[in-house]
Amino acid sequence: MRRMVEANRLSPTIPRAPSRKRGLAQLVLGLGIIFTVMAGIMSLGEELQVKPPWLGSSAGQSDELLPPWTPVVVDDHAVHVWGRVYRFSDLPFPCQIISASQEMLAGPISLCGASAGQSLHWKGTQMSVLENSPMRARLHIQATADTLECNATVHIEYDGMLRCDFQLHPTRPKVALEKLDLEIPFRPERAKYLHFWPGRWGSVFNSQAIPPDGYQISFKPFFWIGDEERGLAWFAESDRNFWNVDPNRVIEVRPGKNSTVLTIHLVGEPHQLAAPLEYTFGFQATPVKPMQPDAWDYRICHMGNYGIEENPPGILDRLAEYGVRTICFHEHWTDIQNYPRTTHGEKLRKLVKACHERGIQLLLYHGYEMSTLAPEWEQYHEECLVYPRAGGYKRKPEQTAYIVCYRSHWQDFLCDGIAKLMEEYDIDGVYLDGTSEPWGCRNQRHGCGYVKPDGSVGTTYPIFAVRQTMRRIYTIVKKHNPNGQVNVHQSTCMVIPTLAFATSYWDGEHLQSIKRPEFPGEVLPLDAFRAEFMGRNWGVPAELLWYPSGPFQRREAEGLALLHDVPVRPNRMEDVAVSARIWRAFDELGRHEAEWIPYWESPRFVRCHPDSVKVSLYNRPGRGLIVVAFNLSPQEARARLTINLSALEQTEALTAQEVVSGAPVPWAGNTLELTLAGLDYAMLRFHPR
Repeated sequence: MRRMVEANRLSPTIPRAPSRKRGLAQLVLGLGIIFTVMAGIMSLGEELQVKPPWLGSSAGQSDELLPPWTPVVVDDHAVHVWGRVYRFSDLPFPCQIISASQEMLAGPISLCGASAGQSLHWKGTQMSVLENSPMRARLHIQATADTLECNATVHIEYDGMLRCDFQLHPTRPKVALEKLDLEIPFRPERAKYLHFWPGRWGSVFNSQAIPPDGYQISFKPFFWIGDEERGLAWFAESDRNFWNVDPNRVIEVRPGKNSTVLTIHLVGEPHQLAAPLEYTFGFQATPVKPMQPDAWDYRICHMGNYGIEENPPGILDRLAEYGVRTICFHEHWTDIQNYPRTTHGEKLRKLVKACHERGIQLLLYHGYEMSTLAPEWEQYHEECLVYPRAGGYKRKPEQTAYIVCYRSHWQDFLCDGIAKLMEEYDIDGVYLDGTSEPWGCRNQRHGCGYVKPDGSVGTTYPIFAVRQTMRRIYTIVKKHNPNGQVNVHQSTCMVIPTLAFATSYWDGEHLQSIKRPEFPGEVLPLDAFRAEFMGRNWGVPAELLWYPSGPFQRREAEGLALLHDVPVRPNRMEDVAVSARIWRAFDELGRHEAEWIPYWESPRFVRCHPDSVKVSLYNRPGRGLIVVAFNLSPQEARARLTINLSALEQTEALTAQEVVSGAPVPWAGNTLELTLAGLDYAMLRFHPR
């Protein structure tokens, strides 16, 4: 319709001819114009089939190592990356992993099973270094058992993502593989929690403490086990070449005295090997990078809008006065959903300038969808959307947006658009809504899906393509502004090979549709929070998402999050005012110079009664401390806290003040009492006199 309007606008008005001769001439002229317009339309149609400028874009494609990571180093049979070491022996999987200064494994990761009636016993025959650059190491590893040979290429990238592509070749004809398992034996003290994806909206069942009697579940493309400081993830894009496995126990966790074993069942019944079995598995130890700056430093609010800089003292001035450092501008910055261009260019340019004048960064929304309103929809939607089609989000102007797969050309479109957007408007980064999630896809037009023996098409979770998208976006942002942000909203999805390239993440939307139960604390138990929502064991700073419509009141969510050193992102001015008091208290203490002591370690410093009240604290010896006390019970609690000031290297001459209310808190010696409502908290700042 827009093209026809343009064509008509270019057509001259033809006046009525006063004579037959002139009328004939004008008829010829009119026919000529019609033919010209028709040719133009045909030419436009042909141009639509011509390669668009974004297709094949190199935006974000770089072999340069970016901070905060350090170069990859290969040393004998070990590969070193920031904060972690992967050691290899016989098989192309680590025999030991060190993360956050601790060994993760109780023994080598192995391929266990039986072939031709004999247990598999592997012997390494070759390991060679194919590449050793600051960005990556590439190894070739071979191993043999009696009836099988394993040939593998192993890639280890600078963020610690390890990709193993391997083949199992029969060494003689008609070899039967009776059983095959991948086994990862964790040290028991390292294996406290599990997280996997996909999860389930309205639940945290995919983030929990490992049950004493173990855990089993169907195939999941991502599975992580760890503790509060570190962990190890296994991942695979599909269950291709998983043969005759019980569908309800493809993945199994078995706790034991000497090890907790994560088993991936690959072959469950005898399978004749007529051809090599091929697999691609990924591993990534966490945390993936240092946690500075963290979410407290970014001071993000979700209140972007055109015009907030006008009529001073306006909204933007108030946000700056409160100490906001980052504003996220949601989808309405552009009329087309998840589109890196806008018709509001002058308004955007004015807003960016006003934010920068106040020391505030502006992040613009991008997501995981293609809109029916996008000019590229007609030509590219069949190739770029996930199949079966999913999503269907509707918004104004009238449009419907469907989930896109970043294994398609839409990866180039998004990355090219973000690069141009940053260059043109000097924004400070992006807020990504679900972009890091490798949505399940069977669209064979762009290479997803695989054909099963029965002819059906299996699902691919395109982890490596989404990882490439995220790394490109991170590169684009950091090249434009070394202090820029890639802030990611995801919920239930800690897929770390993609999320590693986020500067922070915002999690919890999957809980906001839950109706408030009788005991709201059951919605987000402590073990689930420590597994998924804390950030430090992943190496990506975290914020907790809260909506007024959710099961928690704002103070309840704040108390639970503060107990874990996590902020709740404000999206209303009254919430920013509360956050400002917390930020100010941290600034006064010098939070980065203080030690955070979580509630599971604090009893040696703070005794608290009753047990339903948990206490975490920030301690800066000689300069004071901050204590966060949260009542887990839905009932009011009278809490008595006894603080060991000597162990904290603090003077006894301290005054106490409640941070949010500003009220003084009386206390005698080293003891104080608090009355806390159900699911309420107190944040106390102790100052030297």
